[in-house]
Amino acid sequence: MTYANDYTKLGILLAAVLLLPTSTFAQQDYYFKDDATFDEAIPTPQEFFGYDIGSHYTRHDRIVDYFEKLAEVSDKASFQVIGETYEHRPQVVLTVTSAENHANLEQIRKKHATVLDPSVPALDPDTDPAVVALDYSVHGDETSSGEAALLTAYYLVAEQGTETQTFLDEAVILIDPAQNPDGRDRAASWHNGYKSFPPVADPADREHEQAWPEGRTNHFWHDLNRDWFAVTQKESEHRLDFYHKWYPNVQIDFHEMGTNSTYYLEPTKPVRTWNPIVPDYHYEVLNPLLAQYQTEALDEIGSLYWTKEVFDNISPIYGSTYPDIQGGVGITFEVGSSRGLVQESTSGEVTFRSTIRKHLVTGIATVRAAVGEKETLFEYQKDFYTSAIEEAGQQPVRAYVFGDANDRTLTNKFLDLLQTHRLDIHQLSQNLELDGKQFQRGNAYVVPTEQVGYRTIHDIFEPNTNFPDSVFYDITAWSLVQGYGIKYAEFESSDYREYLGETVSKQPEQTGSVVGGSSDYAYLLSWDDYNAPPALYHLLDQDVLAKVAFKPFTSATSRGQKEFGYGSIVVPVNGQDISRAALFTKIKEAASSFGVNFYAVDTGMTPSGIDLGSGNIQPVKKPEAALIIGEGVSEYEAGEAWFLLNKHLQMGVTRLAKTTLRETSLDRYNNLIMVDGNYSDLDSSTVAKIRRWINDGGNLITDEGASEWVIEQDIVTDDLLKTYEDSTRKTVRYNYEEQSDRYLANTIPGVILEADIDPSNPIAFGVPSRSQLFLKDSNTFLKPSENPYSTVARYTDEPLIGGYANDENIDKISNTAAIVTSSEGRGNVILFADNPNFRSYWHTTSRLFLNALLFGQHLETYDVY
Repeated sequence: MTYANDYTKLGILLAAVLLLPTSTFAQQDYYFKDDATFDEAIPTPQEFFGYDIGSHYTRHDRIVDYFEKLAEVSDKASFQVIGETYEHRPQVVLTVTSAENHANLEQIRKKHATVLDPSVPALDPDTDPAVVALDYSVHGDETSSGEAALLTAYYLVAEQGTETQTFLDEAVILIDPAQNPDGRDRAASWHNGYKSFPPVADPADREHEQAWPEGRTNHFWHDLNRDWFAVTQKESEHRLDFYHKWYPNVQIDFHEMGTNSTYYLEPTKPVRTWNPIVPDYHYEVLNPLLAQYQTEALDEIGSLYWTKEVFDNISPIYGSTYPDIQGGVGITFEVGSSRGLVQESTSGEVTFRSTIRKHLVTGIATVRAAVGEKETLFEYQKDFYTSAIEEAGQQPVRAYVFGDANDRTLTNKFLDLLQTHRLDIHQLSQNLELDGKQFQRGNAYVVPTEQVGYRTIHDIFEPNTNFPDSVFYDITAWSLVQGYGIKYAEFESSDYREYLGETVSKQPEQTGSVVGGSSDYAYLLSWDDYNAPPALYHLLDQDVLAKVAFKPFTSATSRGQKEFGYGSIVVPVNGQDISRAALFTKIKEAASSFGVNFYAVDTGMTPSGIDLGSGNIQPVKKPEAALIIGEGVSEYEAGEAWFLLNKHLQMGVTRLAKTTLRETSLDRYNNLIMVDGNYSDLDSSTVAKIRRWINDGGNLITDEGASEWVIEQDIVTDDLLKTYEDSTRKTVRYNYEEQSDRYLANTIPGVILEADIDPSNPIAFGVPSRSQLFLKDSNTFLKPSENPYSTVARYTDEPLIGGYANDENIDKISNTAAIVTSSEGRGNVILFADNPNFRSYWHTTSRLFLNALLFGQHLETYDVY
């Protein structure tokens, strides 16, 4: 019996050994050319994982394991961790190049970085390697790219042909297998959990339909592909830091698209989709030049593909466009997705294996192109930075000055953003008045335009309104300074040199204190600083009694009289449930933690404005909020609200599934948040429940589609939804091929708009002026309220500040409400026409969202007769 078992085990082992090479060779034959030869000392991905690539979704930790293994067994590969995600998954890069290059890798990196110095000659294509970045899975559920990264890394390390050795001698290849590890594992878990044996190709099968929020986004449901410029997520911070160590000549961003599509690669549409600050040579010559190599590779495997349609190169927010303002060539690859192991399409079945294969061959072709066109790429990158300085010298703006002494938080956040993009920034050496704005030494900075980063500076500061066409894939307004809402001005002469202080080498430490020390009477906090809301919430969360001022006042402090505007916080000493000493300790903690100043005062009598005992200073209730999430709700907007409340306000908001709303008691919440989405599946009893909750004193905050829904459901009593006749239904005739472009031209693709805002309204507390900038990317239009006190912000007659919107849409927007409130019973509804937390960098309006949460419960609107 023992011998029989041993023979059985031996037979199984032999069978496994015999079968494994067959499977491996089958894999090799499908993915690689017949004449490819591989180093048998390098484990194939199939051998390492125990399954064929394309038969299973590889977890991120196993991809990391394989990359570590390649670095362990080969002197052609090195492995590094460049950061960690919110869910503690490592962000990694495998560097593949020859052993000789690896021995001098840091010297190669430093020499490559000399492209930034116009005084240094261009790199030598005969001796210096090109730098190629292959970046995969920025959208976590576009999973074929991660598997392609495995095969690409294996091929470059193990393939022994002359061409591959030339690749490694003449290029440094940086492979990031998953720019979004958290999203990738969310998608991989879904597909692996629902796969069948054999797989099911029916598009309706659950394997192909991920549950909300799907795997596209990161932990906080942010689209990381749109975060290269704003850099709001930690994954992006790590990625940008690594990018600026290398400045790749070519960077590929691997994506997936709809199953019925084939394969997309650049060039994009001529002229109409080009960033106007990037040299035309980039689009006219470089994109088509590299595409020759990539399309040849697709031709060899018989893959259909397309170019020059749909996608654009205008906005620098993507992984395929950010390199374009850094002297590199960024390119998007999109493959029609199987979203599972196999799925039916209009052109037959799309297999996971086939999508992996296409990304594999185009990735290798890109390395071939970078090596073959190295001289052209080197010359272009060098000329890009030299011409940046020359072009800056021809522009009217010679420098930008920015900074707000009243909002050190956003000033420092913006400074940090500029440093992330590796720009030359100087301290303001003396106080300055420019364009009617005051800038103070120590709280303001100067950014000269004549530097190699000029094109980045331009796109950060300048809102473009001149576009050659009207069809866009995403936002057309990407200038970031408007989203921060801090003061800035333009120098149009060389006088700026008089104000250049020391170069900023590091982020200044933002400290806060209790000015005047311990008080026996009260502490005051101005509402100007972006960190005032988290400082207030910190106190409320510790059961400290805090009040908000509905009117301005001045107060005598140890530093003299100080003005306190709308929304200033008053923390009285008397009436607290803790001792004076304990209160002082908590105030100091809040000041230190959030870098804001509290002012100790010893009297309630003020030199001007209301006194501290006024009825216009009311207690603030601690917000207890629920955010509605689930199918039909925008995961982006839900994630942006969650991120703001969780990471900035440091508040634990409840994420309440829409499907459980009917059974869940709302009594524990005083705030309910509904972001853009489709809420038509909420039944009448749930609608009535929300209506009762508001009438009992609840505070409902909505935006875009949610604002439309509450109006349509008569949750607000006023008819606030402004609709327009569909002009496309007029009896006109167009060519059939124009319909897609005409549809896109009638959308609002992310524009910056000016509104007049009432700074005395609690929703607007802390805004620096009546002019407020919003970012709009929807077709939601709200009417101003019939109550003259309830329209918080209203778009101006000519609202367009940046981006593109056609004349018809500008007419629709003009004079509509940006924010309107409606009192219902003892509660309130606060309706935003647009997303106030847009992509987590539009701080000018996210502070209004925080006001709605903290002070919306205090809105009181009198009836008007």
